[in-house]
Amino acid sequence: MTKREEEILKIIKENPLISQQELADKFGLTRSGVAAHIFNLTKKGYIAGKGYIINEPNFVTVIGGVNIDILGLTDTTLIQQNSNPGHITFSLGGAGYNIAHNLTKLAVPNYFITVYGDDLNGQKFEEDAQKNHLAIQDSKKIPDKSTSSYLYVNDPDGTLNVGVDDMGIYDDITPDFLSERLATINTSAYCIIDTNLPEKTIDWLFDNCKVPIFVKTVSLNKSYKLQNVLSKIDTLMTTDKELAMLTNSSVTDAKTAEKSAKKLLKKGIEHIYVLMPHTGLFYIDNRNTKLIAGIPIKRVNNNGASAALTAAVVDSRLNNLGWEKTTQIAYTAALICMESAKSVNPLLSKDYLLKTVTRYLES
Repeated sequence: MTKREEEILKIIKENPLISQQELADKFGLTRSGVAAHIFNLTKKGYIAGKGYIINEPNFVTVIGGVNIDILGLTDTTLIQQNSNPGHITFSLGGAGYNIAHNLTKLAVPNYFITVYGDDLNGQKFEEDAQKNHLAIQDSKKIPDKSTSSYLYVNDPDGTLNVGVDDMGIYDDITPDFLSERLATINTSAYCIIDTNLPEKTIDWLFDNCKVPIFVKTVSLNKSYKLQNVLSKIDTLMTTDKELAMLTNSSVTDAKTAEKSAKKLLKKGIEHIYVLMPHTGLFYIDNRNTKLIAGIPIKRVNNNGASAALTAAVVDSRLNNLGWEKTTQIAYTAALICMESAKSVNPLLSKDYLLKTVTRYLES
């Protein structure tokens, strides 16, 4: 799709009954020029029939954060209040970005909605999006603000010791900002969000979004934002620590995870995935429960594992896979992520994921 076609498709999503002459006036084109673009969009399968019916039944929207990840990985167990030898890496990350990037690597069409700064890191994000074919036309560059950043230090086994985030720019993901993109959101199959969004924005989105919403929690101090919308969440991806925070309980193993997750099921959540990096993955809905015990791998970085899991769950749901197969695929995606220093493993693809499921869980 060309840039002009993307622009025209965006307007059509917002107003499916717009005329070709109105489109021509809007873009400074001739009516015949717009007709040519419409023909190309129809030929490529993006629209169909009168009224410009959007023909993307399997695309999803992702609303969340993008940031620069600065990872310090120590060679040995961290010594507090002391210099520690190790390695430092810089890469793009953020829960929303990681989910969108993983979805793209799994060949799931998606639109990523975020905000970023008019700075060097924002430029890196734009270049990365072009390189990795991320659809960010609904994202917004904010002048005079810095792109979000996340600094964290891990032990050699991937365990997080400490993290500091500078994410004030996400306050610009407001209800007004999303209302301008609501047509895209409501024509997607699913909407996936992370808890970097402001609480008032999350509340607004659940009142106005007409498609199932998947939520990925991102940290202990942001999970509180979900308290008003728990009854409306279709699928929740979280960790044992974040589950404990959401339910004000202790989660130390599969048994306590099940007890706590049942509290959320009673509030209305339909599907819950609890990633416990060293214990495994626990899944529960109102009829089924499953624990996949931890697989021994060489863990490098747990950051991004829940995002990979989220992308795999979405892909599996789009392909109508059963809950048990979905859980296997999702946990394998998380393991693949943990094996890389980057928050999105460059090796990930649908073929690689399915082969790794066989190697780890079906052998």
